[in-house]
Amino acid sequence: MAVNRRIGARILQTSAGLLAAGALAGAALPAQAQDAPDQPRDPRCHTSQLTGSMSPVEAGAGQRYADLSLTNSSDQFCTLYGYGGMQLVDAAGNPLPTNVTRTPNPGPALIDLPPGASAAATLHWTAVPHEGEGDPCQPAPASLQVIPPDETEPLPVTWTGDVVCGGGAIGESAYH
Repeated sequence: MAVNRRIGARILQTSAGLLAAGALAGAALPAQAQDAPDQPRDPRCHTSQLTGSMSPVEAGAGQRYADLSLTNSSDQFCTLYGYGGMQLVDAAGNPLPTNVTRTPNPGPALIDLPPGASAAATLHWTAVPHEGEGDPCQPAPASLQVIPPDETEPLPVTWTGDVVCGGGAIGESAYH
């Protein structure tokens, strides 16, 4: 009988502790977060609202870096969030091997783009042929078919770089 009372007392203490912890956790939340109305957001940027460009390439020891910029060319505010897609294309319009890897820095963030404003994704690739690749490793791209975040229509952008080795491996940051 005494054992059952001790177990019952422990259960009551544990339950009371859990209830108190839950109440404190709820109290720790800012009231603003619970009561704030949804903030209206500008609609996402569609491919038809954007123009693209690529910065001059920064090169060193076979590594290449460039910013891929998307500019809001419409007269409406819009937003971008996250990563885009892309396909390297040769001068005849044929796709070249392209293997895009998302890089974590900077990570995705919602970007407000007023008319005329731009956001960029940083690209990184190598021009050094990998084992088994010829020299050059593949034809130099003439352009890049860019797909903005959450879109399916590509946007042509002139490629300002040279060859992309490693089977077309390109690291891409989120738009920032």
